[in-house]
Amino acid sequence: MKDPSGTWYFVVDARTANGRRQQVRRRGFRTKKEASAAMALIVADESRGAFVRPTKETVRTFLVDDWLPTQERTLKPGTAHDYWKLITHYVVPHIGGLKLAEVDGDTINALYTLLMTDGRTGGSGRMGGLSAKTVRNVHGVLHKAFKDAVRLRRVPINPCDAADQPRKNQPEMKVWTPKQIQRFMAFVADDRHLGVWHLLMTTGMRRGEVLGLRWSEVDLEAGSVTIRRTTTEVDGAAITGTPKTRDSSRTVAIDAGTVKELKGWKSVQAAERLLMGAGWRDTLGMVVTQPDGAPTRPATFSRRFKALADKAGLPVIRLHDTRHSYATAAIKASVNVKVVQQRMGHSNIRTTLDLYAHVLPGDDQIAADVASAAIMGRTQSK
Repeated sequence: MKDPSGTWYFVVDARTANGRRQQVRRRGFRTKKEASAAMALIVADESRGAFVRPTKETVRTFLVDDWLPTQERTLKPGTAHDYWKLITHYVVPHIGGLKLAEVDGDTINALYTLLMTDGRTGGSGRMGGLSAKTVRNVHGVLHKAFKDAVRLRRVPINPCDAADQPRKNQPEMKVWTPKQIQRFMAFVADDRHLGVWHLLMTTGMRRGEVLGLRWSEVDLEAGSVTIRRTTTEVDGAAITGTPKTRDSSRTVAIDAGTVKELKGWKSVQAAERLLMGAGWRDTLGMVVTQPDGAPTRPATFSRRFKALADKAGLPVIRLHDTRHSYATAAIKASVNVKVVQQRMGHSNIRTTLDLYAHVLPGDDQIAADVASAAIMGRTQSK
């Protein structure tokens, strides 16, 4: 049946495990087909004696008391913290008091609308709506949580399947040109982390990969770096663990100039360690450390980069955008896209092509002329 809002709903009598018949109502489906499919699942469960009436527990009780603790045992610390933040900051304050069984597609859609218009908590000093990306992240976590709720027989269907998550918008990419990178490097010539800035600018490594790097993974003689770890930030502390994907673990070559600057930085770090003596805090041989050997927080490192860029009179970009700057420059310099993909640690070349299609040689007339000349054996006209 269709309600005034334009979505579909159904009401069906179902026999629960204790033999009682109860009316089950579900709403918020975008199409009649989706509503019919959901109703058919309940009817099929009942016929097998498998239908269980959802309990009266609330969204907050299920997510915070039951579900999140199980995730913390299986996820990386940074990911588990992200889940906790999304649930406690953006879900529980708005629908945490609802019964789990009351949540449907309309409930989820209303939550997303609210988050998009007035979802900021003010913790960052800003108010207003959340970005589409953040709300999509909320959707991803909620969908996973309700999928588990279905598996645990707390609810019969996943209400997120009937919700409309925000459209994914590719943010405008901001990059530095090679000349701007050169200007930055000239400005930080006397910075204690000069070698680290070189590594970032010439490899396209992620912030967490650089901060998680150990000297045992840097071969200055062979000119290579092996990426096995990444550092994230949880509750203001730097936490180092393994990369999220297999392709993120990789070995990349480094140029002679970067090798030279890393050797210089290693000497500076050794002098700092000698000066600190027993107070030196690094026990793992990390490449990036503070003057006393303490690890560097990712947020602190990003702020340092932005401050230096601003002082250098350069457009202030995210530290992550140095990665895009590297890839853009490499492709424009005719480095094979497959090689760029491998150096960036992308899981497939489609990701690289989607991100950097705008800088790939793609002029249709050039393609026509070059291919025709090769096929017909002609010399291409200037």
